[in-house]
Amino acid sequence: MADTNPNYPDLLGSITGGARYNVNVAQVALGVRPRNVRAGRTLEVILLIQNAADVDIDVTATLQIPTQDAKKKPKRFIAKSERLVVGLRPAEVGYVVLPVTTLPDTAVSEYKIGVSVDVKAQGKPKRIRSNNGGGLVDPQYLSADTLSNLEELKKVTYSTARRGLMGAVIEASFNVMSAQISQLVDLKAAWVSLWKMSDHHDDSLLLNQYAAQLQSDVLPKLKRDTLYQPLYDTTEQRFTQAGFALQPAEVHYITKLMVYLLEMAAPQEETPNYLNDARYDVQLALKKVLSGEQESSTLPNWCKGMLKAIEASPQAVEQPALALAGTAYDDLLRDAIHLGFQMITTSTGEKMGSEEDMSDYAEKLIGKLQAGQPPLGFSDIYLPLVLGGVIIYDRAILKTEQVGDMLTELSRIVKSRYAEVHKRDEMVYHMTEQVVDRAFQKFGYRA
Repeated sequence: MADTNPNYPDLLGSITGGARYNVNVAQVALGVRPRNVRAGRTLEVILLIQNAADVDIDVTATLQIPTQDAKKKPKRFIAKSERLVVGLRPAEVGYVVLPVTTLPDTAVSEYKIGVSVDVKAQGKPKRIRSNNGGGLVDPQYLSADTLSNLEELKKVTYSTARRGLMGAVIEASFNVMSAQISQLVDLKAAWVSLWKMSDHHDDSLLLNQYAAQLQSDVLPKLKRDTLYQPLYDTTEQRFTQAGFALQPAEVHYITKLMVYLLEMAAPQEETPNYLNDARYDVQLALKKVLSGEQESSTLPNWCKGMLKAIEASPQAVEQPALALAGTAYDDLLRDAIHLGFQMITTSTGEKMGSEEDMSDYAEKLIGKLQAGQPPLGFSDIYLPLVLGGVIIYDRAILKTEQVGDMLTELSRIVKSRYAEVHKRDEMVYHMTEQVVDRAFQKFGYRA
């Protein structure tokens, strides 16, 4: 790894001003909101939790409420849920909310409430935050929602005072004031995740955590026979939902482009790099990124999407094809669009625009797919996705693929779509005819 001693952002410390209590590989702090509560009202017991390890952890938070009030009356404090078990992903930060209701005749006084904290690490943990906290929190890498949540939590006073000698129980103080008629609020126990590595706008954290898995466990599984069908199904579904009913041959060539792109991530002799572009060789790029030779921004978009998928679910490592056809699909599509434009330029000599132009085009097309408006047209489908797939038709060939039959079918579909072509699509239509015709000539016959 480029950084052998990572120290992830200390969000808990930024909320509490640095106060924390270490329980196993978790860092916690306890607060009460509001600190001054009217008798008969409900307060929230807030347990901040920050995972300081690179593995999943399970945290059990158990309330310890006062058994009587200042006048020795029992059961003046009621909790619907006294115990909550939550799972945190590596480095995740969040908080448990445990509501406690005071009865209307609870004596006015200061009270203390405790929470027992039990932490169990899954696997062998490696510390990624120091015992004293973590790295600086840079607002530019946080989402607007996270920043807003942090500001609200900073309004609470936190305690790390420990009760007793055995176990991990921390306690905080609050005041019960005289009763006042007001509307009851029904609060429920909850877990609120504030931040995960995938929420960080800098991909270096995810890369540091999951690069080894991506390199050793994911890349070897990127094979055409397992990738093709999930990507085919998602492509057909997404474009149909956006108002363009793709024909099977069109889906095939779009999928083929994606499969070829992914196989270049760990290239074998049978999958040569058509453009000799190092950005698609993820295996090589990872080595350079992790050794500090280049920035993580040089990795393909699908790679970053895959890192987020792994962070969200360990199953993504076992079945990367499903993750790429799922949450990482749009990231993969961005790369496929870029690759398709590069191939068209190389094959036809037509200049497709600058890097910025290609990126803008990709975002607009993905936006149409997500919104379904405006409806997709011929150019959206063929430029550059179908055309890119046709150009590499003889690469990443499937075991059951009939190459000549599929080219013939696409040629028939292109002719049938001429009636749908608007004037603005004519240039793309004629380019499609040329690319398909060249593929036939390369294959050995004309349609």
